[in-house]
Amino acid sequence: MRKVAIVTGAAQGIGRAIALRLASDGFALALADRKADAIQQVQAEIAAQGGESLALPADLSQLTALQDMVTRAAEWGELSVLVNNAGRLVTRPFLEITEDDWDATLSLDLKTVFFAMQAAARRLVAGGRIVNISSISARSGRADQAPYAAAKAGVISLTRSAALALAAQNITVNAVCPGIVDTPLTRQIHTDRARALGITAQESLERMVARIPLGRLETAEDVAAVVSFLCSPDAAYMTGQALNVCGGMEMD
Repeated sequence: MRKVAIVTGAAQGIGRAIALRLASDGFALALADRKADAIQQVQAEIAAQGGESLALPADLSQLTALQDMVTRAAEWGELSVLVNNAGRLVTRPFLEITEDDWDATLSLDLKTVFFAMQAAARRLVAGGRIVNISSISARSGRADQAPYAAAKAGVISLTRSAALALAAQNITVNAVCPGIVDTPLTRQIHTDRARALGITAQESLERMVARIPLGRLETAEDVAAVVSFLCSPDAAYMTGQALNVCGGMEMD
């Protein structure tokens, strides 16, 4: 029977890279995202490398859609992995954050993570893996991304709680905390910051890269490689951990 890995937010960026890496590791991929057309492109890439995939277009901020995602993936094969990657981010000065900003961010970035884990835990095989994508913003906060940083700190807390709750089922739960990843989202962040600071987006990005000890932007594949490890037999004795993958920006 095919071993199924669900990846949320799989249509682009980090989610796409994770899906392609897990497909190369031999998993059949259940691809969840709101962007149906973009999912099809990822499916084509997976098929080109000889893998299998199932498209699950859905608004994952809706609990019924989340539960249906897990049910469909589990009926397609042996549910072995859940990667919670879907999320949203608002870059706005602290004093300008609205209630809508807060609710939308916490709903997708934190609430969805909890209920996806809850639904998946009922279907995951013994020895299954859950990997939650947090962020180094959870470690030190962000003045212009307060709801996002709060949600990602919450993801680390939920990861630890789930690791305790699911250990008896031999399900491991870990988090990955990326740094500055070269994605369209990162480019948009620096466009927004540049507007507020009166500089160019490239200048904003270069200031951030200057803070990275390894001296380069992170790739989505850097993140995917660590997720691959956490889903492998080599990580069978790791649970409740939050691993920084950030080129040394955070060392806690």
